[in-house]
Amino acid sequence: MASSSKSGNGSLREYVSKEDEPDGKYRVVKRIKTPVQRIAVVETEKGETLIYGDGYVMFGTTKDDELWAESLVHIPMAAAANRGSVLLIGGGGGILAREALRYPDVKRITAVDADRIMMNLGKSLKSLVKFNQGALNNPKVTTIVKDGRAMVEGSRQKWDVIVVDVPEPSEDVPQLRRLFSVNFYRLLKERLQPGGAIAVACTCLNAEMPEFSGSIIKTIKAAGLYVLPYHMDVRKSYGQDWAYCLASNRPLSSSGVKLRIKPRYLTESKLKGMFVIPNRYRKKWKKGKIQTDRNHVLRDIHEEH
Repeated sequence: MASSSKSGNGSLREYVSKEDEPDGKYRVVKRIKTPVQRIAVVETEKGETLIYGDGYVMFGTTKDDELWAESLVHIPMAAAANRGSVLLIGGGGGILAREALRYPDVKRITAVDADRIMMNLGKSLKSLVKFNQGALNNPKVTTIVKDGRAMVEGSRQKWDVIVVDVPEPSEDVPQLRRLFSVNFYRLLKERLQPGGAIAVACTCLNAEMPEFSGSIIKTIKAAGLYVLPYHMDVRKSYGQDWAYCLASNRPLSSSGVKLRIKPRYLTESKLKGMFVIPNRYRKKWKKGKIQTDRNHVLRDIHEEH
């Protein structure tokens, strides 16, 4: 059941889809139509805040957001030779920046998001700022409102750690393929410091769509990077198995990935299991294809399933 405080145009379902509606009662605090997407700010009866983009949850102030951020940030931070500079593509919520700031050797973080409103929420929405501990307002953090691909293309900077956390290409936003293409990963390789590490969010592992992750793995390898896939199995709590890729310009081994700080949820024992991928997924990864700037490999897989 929902109540709504409307700000923006369009029906409620354009902002909060039926498929991704919160359990229990909730209130839509804001509806904002931006040049990039339709954003909804939702408060649940549990006291959590959820940020929706085009009807689906992007991030929020929940435990699973913390698990997601820890999985996406601390693995490349553990694998990288240095952590002085960090690039976060899709960092408007500030949660990734919060985790990166936990490392004392981090000197500068660049957080990029294509939507100014999303970035502003991460900087000023009270519940979100409390959750991300004011990360986007930290003097070590530079925020840039720009498409992640365009930002990297226009920069000559290099980073020790790069994190890519953007939605998968779909029928509604096929242009997101440019943030998953071999062309883009080649750019990231050029912008990566020697011994640096990249983490890419690859949506969920599941029996119906394993070739999605397989295609991302093949595409990163085709860009000339070493790849080590990993996952966070949260099926007991959320019915999902999150997939990620760790990449580098040097060979990777799970034995060489050692946590350098103590995250809230991620432990050394859990870390070992994250690099053990069930064979039922690995076998089907062979069906994956390389995503380019021009084809629609990932979009087609997404739409088919």
